[in-house]
Amino acid sequence: MTTAKSNPMRSVHRAFEVLKVLELAQQPLRLTDLAQRSELHVATTQRVVNVLIEHGYASRHANGYTAGPASLSTAHAFAMTSPLRLVARPVLEELATATGLTASLYVRVQESRVLIDRVEGGRRPQYSLPIGERLPLYPGAAGKVFLAAEDDLASEAERLGSVTFTNGKTVGAKEIRADLERVRREGCAISVDERKTGTTAIAALINDNAGNLLGSVGLSGNSASFGDVSDSALPGEVRRAAQTIGFRVPAA
Repeated sequence: MTTAKSNPMRSVHRAFEVLKVLELAQQPLRLTDLAQRSELHVATTQRVVNVLIEHGYASRHANGYTAGPASLSTAHAFAMTSPLRLVARPVLEELATATGLTASLYVRVQESRVLIDRVEGGRRPQYSLPIGERLPLYPGAAGKVFLAAEDDLASEAERLGSVTFTNGKTVGAKEIRADLERVRREGCAISVDERKTGTTAIAALINDNAGNLLGSVGLSGNSASFGDVSDSALPGEVRRAAQTIGFRVPAA
């Protein structure tokens, strides 16, 4: 009985693993590559991807498989109905207008952060992250704040091991833990040239009135646009924006 009940759930998990790999891929994947990244047998991967294709969540092309158009419909439905995004939008607009920088809203999805909204200020960034982009939690200010909220920072740092920033600097577990402890103390995270060279970002966690973690809000722009970020008013503005959004989101 236990096995019979667990099989459908295992199939669901496998489907989501394959879909996640397709979402993260920057190009079409051959079946063997898709199976390897999903950590599934090729035959199992073929069955799963066929179901995803049937429902529009995967597409088959001459050079491999990609995520399908149904993923866009799901993303659109989320964007139109998410209380967090709807409440945060005017706050992002105010923040971007006041600072001239790009204001962004993220949510955590497993060990990643996903950009769900963005408003650009007057100072255009060198690169605009696409809505829906899925990024690691470390490095980057908007992801660090999620990790800094974990109970055991030492374990989180050890799990990450070592991380190399785009500027070539590599940090180990000891440095990552110290960084996360600093983020926790200060209530916001700052990153300079970590995920993308020439980009500085500041972020803070969004919690509702009951203390539930909802997401993170951040400011980013060309590093040349920033002076000494720590001594500026920007961290305070980001923290206030996060508090405002959290206060306005209806309790679940």
